[in-house]
Amino acid sequence: MRLAAAVALLLLLGAFAMRGVATAAGRPSTLDVRIDAISAHTLLSEPAVLLADPARQAAATRRAHWTVFGFVLTQIFQALALFYLWSSGGAAALRDRLRRRLRSEWAVRFSFGAALALVARLAAFFPAFYLYRVDHVLNLTTQLTRYWVLFWLFHTFVAMAIAGFIAAVVLWLASRTHQWYVYAIGGILAASVVWSYLSPSRLRTFAGSTPAELRFVTAFAQGVQHDQLSIALIQGGIIIVFAALAVVIADRVRFRRDDDPLSRLTLVAALLAVVYLAAVPVRNSVQRSYDLADDAYAIAFTDDPASAVRALIREGDQHMVEVCPGTAAMLFLYAEPGLGVRVAAINHVPSSCPR
Repeated sequence: MRLAAAVALLLLLGAFAMRGVATAAGRPSTLDVRIDAISAHTLLSEPAVLLADPARQAAATRRAHWTVFGFVLTQIFQALALFYLWSSGGAAALRDRLRRRLRSEWAVRFSFGAALALVARLAAFFPAFYLYRVDHVLNLTTQLTRYWVLFWLFHTFVAMAIAGFIAAVVLWLASRTHQWYVYAIGGILAASVVWSYLSPSRLRTFAGSTPAELRFVTAFAQGVQHDQLSIALIQGGIIIVFAALAVVIADRVRFRRDDDPLSRLTLVAALLAVVYLAAVPVRNSVQRSYDLADDAYAIAFTDDPASAVRALIREGDQHMVEVCPGTAAMLFLYAEPGLGVRVAAINHVPSSCPR
């Protein structure tokens, strides 16, 4: 009951924080005045690099560099913390401590998986706080630090519950059948599909958006819904491939004297944090083609390419999205083509982005 009350309090406080953020984001800005003043002819004839606000684009480039650094640092910190926990014998000691205190092996596995998630979250705390501060300094969020910490705690509880459940189920399957991986693959694909449909929609509106822009955004979201199942299956397949890679690498590492399948889970988790750095670029690359198709679908539906370009430029200016992302940003940050490429595809002109 105390845990449930704490979670409810976190959600309540978080709701107040997000209401403040939404209120701030809803205020009109001088950017809207500039974007609204761009003529339809200009929108359909100029590349995005000339349509976007230069100052916001310079800030977007800085933000991308800082965010990539924070993202990579997050994975490295998590991998190092988990690898040290395993190599120092701490994972085996934790396993033994849990088995002395808990009678059920299911509870031991769940608690062990939850503990690994806690270690990973604690290791990534400072990179996560750094990323929050990047957005705060650039005025992309007005969320107060105390509310950010509350959200971090809530997400940590959720991560621990999910990791504990996965560890308990997978290890239970492995102890029951040699074909455990077949059931695990099915579970990953099913979870990917469910998560895809339960996750927040990519339908985004911006302060100052015109009715014509909102029609484009709504039509674009409909195109995204058509692709949702295939994207979910692709993401599930990528998770399966790279998780299998982590398991294969772990099998090549010599067993410690006090190792067993439960303690070795720590090594697998450390390797998952590393291979995630390779999985993200693959996922992003696969998903990019869908946005161009959804843009075409939305324009065919609305028959208003000028409003489509205006909506994309407004998104880039308000959210500091790069028109011409660099290589690192394309690898790790963007699951969609750069705005320069999208506008060029709509206008059938070169993007003018440096290659």
